[in-house]
Amino acid sequence: MVDQFHKYIASQNLLNGGEKALIATSGGVDSVVLCHLFKASRLPFAMAHCNFQLRGEDSDNDESFVKTLAATLQVGFHTTRFDTQLFAEQNKASIQQAARELRYVWLEEIRQQASCQYIATAHHLDDSIETLLYNFSKGCGLRGLHGILPKNGHLIRPILFATKRNLLAFAEGENIEYREDASNLTDKYNRNLLRHHVVPVFERINPAFQRVAGETIERLRESELLYDFALQKIQDDVVEKHQYEWRIDHQKLRSYPAPFTVLFELLKHHGFNNDQVKNILQSIDNQPGSIFESPPARLLVDRFFLILSLGENHVGVIEMPGIPSTPIELPTGASLGLSLHAGQPAATPPASPNTAWLDADKLEWPLRLRHWQPGDAFCPLGMGGKHQKLQDFFSNNKLTRFEKERVWLLESGGKIAWVVGMRLDERYKVTAATKTLIQLDYSPSTSL
Repeated sequence: MVDQFHKYIASQNLLNGGEKALIATSGGVDSVVLCHLFKASRLPFAMAHCNFQLRGEDSDNDESFVKTLAATLQVGFHTTRFDTQLFAEQNKASIQQAARELRYVWLEEIRQQASCQYIATAHHLDDSIETLLYNFSKGCGLRGLHGILPKNGHLIRPILFATKRNLLAFAEGENIEYREDASNLTDKYNRNLLRHHVVPVFERINPAFQRVAGETIERLRESELLYDFALQKIQDDVVEKHQYEWRIDHQKLRSYPAPFTVLFELLKHHGFNNDQVKNILQSIDNQPGSIFESPPARLLVDRFFLILSLGENHVGVIEMPGIPSTPIELPTGASLGLSLHAGQPAATPPASPNTAWLDADKLEWPLRLRHWQPGDAFCPLGMGGKHQKLQDFFSNNKLTRFEKERVWLLESGGKIAWVVGMRLDERYKVTAATKTLIQLDYSPSTSL
């Protein structure tokens, strides 16, 4: 087994020369064999043991056993005790969930303190197969079927190649002592149900079940790599990333195989669930204009795009009793600066839509910054003082609903003086009679 251990570590690139691992050691056969394999391979390691205080004297005896083993192997030893039952009750978690959370948080702290590059756990092939079956029973995608990964950040699992039978046989052949956990023999936990009742059925159907299941897991991991590669290629083709939003070309999206799966992968990280994604695809033909919401984002089904709004829907009002000394920071991440200039303007009005000149004497203070509301209208510069509804102005400029919501309006005396970054109102423009002007400089947000 030592040779297989070396080959597996090399094939999975788990450890490079001199890197040290902190081995999570319960005292059971799996973690004890892992410690002996490290020792036989002359790999640097330390041992860490969590006493969850769930089995009374047996838990204390496990701790003593691991401490003695560390001394025998002449490696560093770290231990801690948890009131796991209390933690589970306070956090409304199962005992297994509580123990897992407590364990990994503490192990990471010790890893850093002990200058270890990795935490090594003694998960083996049986554990990986049980993980696949458990996830399958609950419902999952491809990623739920890859079993336990050999490496995940600072976590490594160096004996995933071995079955429980392999580990027991190695321990017996090398006269290695270990502790038995009586809870592993009960059906109290779901994994034990799989181990005791489901896996044996598969082994009756195919005595080589563990071997072929391990090979299947490897193929599924390879398939997942191809899956992620294809998803990235499709995303690059169908998604346009703009300042505040993503635009997903739904015609291109539906030209690819499995558009539901592609869209779900694009949207799941923004809080959208399986049913919402199905409804989004159906609404493209049936209900354009529909809006779908998740806690952090919103999605608009537009004529040509699915528009994913990544920013918050800001509806606040900002009042300015006078000219501020520094630019105003807006909730959208943008800013607006104001400056007062006496006398006739020395140049023609600025060409940039983000800079505006207003006749100061025509303004009523306080000025207000707010967002569009139904019924809003103004007199766009260049239309001879004619009124136009903002809804029509936005439509003429081909703004989506989300873009309309993000536009700021500068209001004076209840009238819109400037559609910020877009168009000045004719009534507030600078003329030859202007004695004092206010220059406004708008800096849009540069983040998504």
